[in-house]
Amino acid sequence: MFTSLLDDRVRVARGFLAPERAAALFAELLRATPWLAVRYENAGAPVDLPRLTVNYGERSYDYSGLVFTPLPWTPLLAELRAQVEPPAQASFNALIVQLYRDGRDGVSWHADDSPGLGVDPVIASLSFGATRRFEVRARGGRAACLALELHAGDLVIMRGDLQHTHQHRVPREPDVSAPRINLTFRTLAGPAPQPAVAHTSRVVRWGDDAG
Repeated sequence: MFTSLLDDRVRVARGFLAPERAAALFAELLRATPWLAVRYENAGAPVDLPRLTVNYGERSYDYSGLVFTPLPWTPLLAELRAQVEPPAQASFNALIVQLYRDGRDGVSWHADDSPGLGVDPVIASLSFGATRRFEVRARGGRAACLALELHAGDLVIMRGDLQHTHQHRVPREPDVSAPRINLTFRTLAGPAPQPAVAHTSRVVRWGDDAG
C-alpha cells in the first residue's frame, strides 16, 4: 500500500480513502468546520495567515507563536484518527485541519520540530479536494529533493528524523482555483514553550465569506 521515500522517512499511500468517500468527507468537512481566519503581527504589520485553520484534540499544536484552543474530537475526525493510527504506528492526540481556499493559499518551508512533539515525531497527513503539490527539501538546501502531487484520499506519513533533517511546504499555485483540505495528526508529549505572537481569529463558514 505504501511507497517508501527518503530512506523510509516519508511514506505515501495513494488512494488510502476511496474516491467516493474522500469526496463525501471533503464536502462534509468544508461545510461543517468552524474555520478560523487568523491575522497576526509581523514586524509591527498585520499579516493574514494564508489559509484557514482549526485545531482539534486533547492538545493543540501551536506554531509560529500562534497559540490556539483545540476543539473536542468530532465523531468524524475521531473515526479518521482511528483509521490512520494503525498504518502510522502511532497514537495521536492533536489535529490541525487546514483549508487552502485556492492556489493563492499555501504554507512556507518549515519543519515540525517543536520539543513538544518528541525526538522523532510521526505525522500523518490526509488530503481532500483539489490536488496540490507537497515539497520536501534538505535543511540548508534551496531546491526540493522530493515533490509529490497529493490527490484527494492520499495519506502521507512523515517519520524518523525527517523533521530534523528536512523541511516541507505546500507552495502557492496560482493556476489552482479549487479548495483543498488537509488533516495533519500529531502526538504532543510535553510542553512546547514559545513566545506568543499577538493575533486575532474570526470564525468563517465556507460559502459565507471564507472564499
